[in-house]
Amino acid sequence: MHTLLVRRRLTWLVFATCLILNLVFIATRGAWESDLAGDPDEAAHAVTSLMLRDYLAGGWKQPPMAFAQQYYADFPKVALGHYPPGYYLLAGAWMLPGASVPALFVLQAALGAALCAMLYRIVSKAGGTWAGVVSALLMSILPMGLKQIQLVMSDNLVVLLGLTAALIWRDYLNRPTARRSLGFGLVAAAAILTKGSAMGLCLIPPLATLLDGRLALLKRVSWWLCGLPVLLIAAPWMLYSSKITAEGMLHVSPVEFLPKAAAYYLKALPRALGWPLALLAPTSVLLMLWLGRGGRGKQTAQSAALAALVCGTLLIILLVPAGLTERYLLPAMPVLMAGVATATGMLWQPGSRSQKFALLAVMAAAVPMVGWPEKRVSGFSASVERAGVPTKAISRQTNWLVASDPRGEGAVIAAAAFDCPQRSPSHLRVYRGSKELSSSDWMGRGYLASFSTPRDLLEHLEHLNITRVFVDLSVPAGQRKEHERLLETALEDSKDTWALDFEQTVTRSPGQNGLMRVYRRL
Repeated sequence: MHTLLVRRRLTWLVFATCLILNLVFIATRGAWESDLAGDPDEAAHAVTSLMLRDYLAGGWKQPPMAFAQQYYADFPKVALGHYPPGYYLLAGAWMLPGASVPALFVLQAALGAALCAMLYRIVSKAGGTWAGVVSALLMSILPMGLKQIQLVMSDNLVVLLGLTAALIWRDYLNRPTARRSLGFGLVAAAAILTKGSAMGLCLIPPLATLLDGRLALLKRVSWWLCGLPVLLIAAPWMLYSSKITAEGMLHVSPVEFLPKAAAYYLKALPRALGWPLALLAPTSVLLMLWLGRGGRGKQTAQSAALAALVCGTLLIILLVPAGLTERYLLPAMPVLMAGVATATGMLWQPGSRSQKFALLAVMAAAVPMVGWPEKRVSGFSASVERAGVPTKAISRQTNWLVASDPRGEGAVIAAAAFDCPQRSPSHLRVYRGSKELSSSDWMGRGYLASFSTPRDLLEHLEHLNITRVFVDLSVPAGQRKEHERLLETALEDSKDTWALDFEQTVTRSPGQNGLMRVYRRL
C-alpha cells in the first residue's frame, strides 16, 4: 500500500512538472502569442471548439442544426462532420468560463502532461521509478509531441484515450469482467469520436488476447461486450459522416497507398526520434514481448495490449489513404518510449547503479536529436483587430471576405470569431475567397475559378454586400490561386469603389514574411 501511495504521488508530481514545462515551452517558443495558422486544420479545430462552447453556454435554446448552420455561415471554418465531435466537446466545455485562444493552449499543455504522467505510471510498475521517470521525460521532449502542444489539434487527446483503452484491456486480460470489457469499449468509442484513425483500437482485443495466450477468453460473453459501445455510440456517427470525411481522403486504393506510406514512415521515424531511439525503440518493444511471452512474465498482458495498440496504429496509417504526415505516428510514440525504458529496467535490476546509468545513457542519446519546434505566426489577428469587428451596439450586418490559402483564411476567421462580442447570431459574417470565388473539394482537388473577369467578380462582392476584403500576399507566389490574383487586380482597378485601408506585415513561420492588404468599400 505504501508503494502504491508513493507511485500515485509521484504520478501527480510528474503531471505537475510536465504541465509547467509545457506551459513554459508554449510561452517561450512563440505559440502563446501566435495566430491559429500553424497547421491548415488548426483554425478549424479552434472555431469548431468555440461553436460547441457557445452552444453549451446558451445556444442550446436554438435547434442544434439551425445553430450549427448559422455559425458555419458566419465563420466558415467549422469542421464538425469532417472530424468527429469528441475534442470539440472537451475543448468547448473547457472554455465555458471564458472563450479565449490561450485557454485552448492550456488544455493542450494539460493533455500533454497527462500523457507523460500516464506513461510514468505504466513504466514504473514494470521497470521501476527511474524507468518511469525516463520514459515520461523522453515523451515530454519528443519534437513531435512538443509540436502538438503548440497547435490546437485533437491528436494528444486521441493518444491519451488510445493508451487508456489499451490499459483497460490489459486489466481485462488479468481479471476478466464485463465491466472492464465495456469500459474498453466506451473509451475506444470516445477515441473514435475524437478522430477516425482511432478505429485501429478495434485491433487491441483480438491481437492482445492472442499475444497473451488467452484465447480461451473468447468463450466468455464478457469478451464480446467490448464491441458493443463502439457499435452503438461510434458507428452511427462514422456512418453518418462517411460521405463528408471521404472528401479528405486521397483517391487511391489501400494497395496503391501501402508502399508509399511504408516508405514515408520508415523515413519519418528516424526524423521523429533520431537514429539511436529509432533503432532502440522497436527492438525494445519486441524484447518486452519476448520476455513476457506465453504468460510467463508479470507484464505479459500489458506488453500484449501496448503492442496491439502499435499494430492498430500502423494498420490505419499504412492502409487508410488519409495523407502522409509525421504526426500520424504519435499514437505509437508512448509505447515506443515505454518499450525503451521498460526493457532497460527489466534487463538491469531496479534501483541498481547500472540501471540508472543505462537509463541516463538512453536519455542522453535522445537529447542531441531533439530539434525544438518553434511557432511564430503573426499578422492575421492584427489585421482583424485593425479592421475592427462590429460591437454589440452595431445592429447592422457586416460582411468581410478573406482570400488566402487554408491557413490564412482560417487564421483570419478564427481571429474574427474569438474577437466578436456576439457570435450566435453574429453581426459579422466572414466569407472565404476559396469558396465564394472558386470551387474545389476539401483537399483542393478539382479547382476551378468562378469568375473570369474583374467586373463579374466585383459584382459578386457587391451582391454579397462585402465591406472589407483581406488579400493575403504572404502566400508564396507559386501557391496563389487564379481567383486571388483576379481579386487583387479587380480591387486595384476599382479605386472609385474600393480603397486600400492598410497593409499589415504577416509572418507565417520564422523567416517567412509577407503582407496582408485590407481593402474597404468606399
